[in-house]
Amino acid sequence: MTDNKEEYDIWNKVKKETSLLKAEIKIREGEIRWCRLGINIGSETQGKGSYFERPVLILKKFSQDVFLGIPITSKIKSGSWFYPLKLHNRTLILNQARILDRKRLKDKIYELSENQIIEIKAAFCLLIKS
Repeated sequence: MTDNKEEYDIWNKVKKETSLLKAEIKIREGEIRWCRLGINIGSETQGKGSYFERPVLILKKFSQDVFLGIPITSKIKSGSWFYPLKLHNRTLILNQARILDRKRLKDKIYELSENQIIEIKAAFCLLIKS
């Protein structure tokens, strides 16, 4: 969360640059990649650093350009909104899932197994059903 107007101005410049990038990364369900999430409003999860990035799990591919991504935090959290990743003690923030364009994606960090993806999709479906 931010109240700094200068951060929004910087993010707008990065966002404009990002929109001009040639999208070369192929979307693969189960990959965890750095993703330019930007500066967001209120309690929405946002990126950090000069490119406003955060690790994101590609949960569902909808087209060659669009996917459902779930942000990851280094904080250990519990409850129905979260899913613990045993990978380096990270947590998926299920209630912050959003549709993203592949132009936002950067380097691959890790790839989850098919069984892990099935479990995460089940947890996500349980969250949105409740």
